[in-house]
Amino acid sequence: MDKHYLTPLFCPEIVAVFAGRADDPSTQTRHARLLHQALRAQHFDGTLHFLDIQTSGTLADLAKARADLAIIALPPADIAAALELAGRMACRSALILGSGLSAEEAATLKTIARREGIALLGPNSLGLQRPQLQLNASVIGPLAADGPLALVSQSGALTVAMLDWGRQNGVGFSSVVSVGPHTGIDIAEVLDFLATDGRTHSIIVYLEGISSARRFMSAL
Repeated sequence: MDKHYLTPLFCPEIVAVFAGRADDPSTQTRHARLLHQALRAQHFDGTLHFLDIQTSGTLADLAKARADLAIIALPPADIAAALELAGRMACRSALILGSGLSAEEAATLKTIARREGIALLGPNSLGLQRPQLQLNASVIGPLAADGPLALVSQSGALTVAMLDWGRQNGVGFSSVVSVGPHTGIDIAEVLDFLATDGRTHSIIVYLEGISSARRFMSAL
């Protein structure tokens, strides 16, 4: 069976991380510092490449690299350049961590993602967790325990509360996905992937709005 088009996002083998210099917290945004801590707190089953668009060689050098997923936690002025570089690196998916980007700014990023053939989660996402892969690409706290329950939420605060509840009650998760406002990938697309995921038996969804009722009902 063909792989789902969101497989590079949810099951990456190679991840490129654009979150400032790994050895210099002063170059990192608040979200970037939290991301570095989250990624290093456990041993990811795949490969992590920490890259800096300012100092990691020429764009041509970086473009020779390959990754399934690019995680971007940079100041707003640098996000578009990192996303374009992810396209040159043949990334098929990207996650933009952060908050506060306007609909207009998000539209620009989504245009770049479509042009480069990238499935984009974000901007304004708090990230995702895939416990079975030991991947915590998020700023929502420690990696959840592995289990059969998926959580997809448009509220960061509720996502954090659910993870706290899970830790206190011994509940594990197959996936935790924060879908913020103006995201490239919407909840319907996330549900479509989770329906094909053999590790997911049940899904909790928290909605604050639906961009496409027809697509959402089809995914359900």
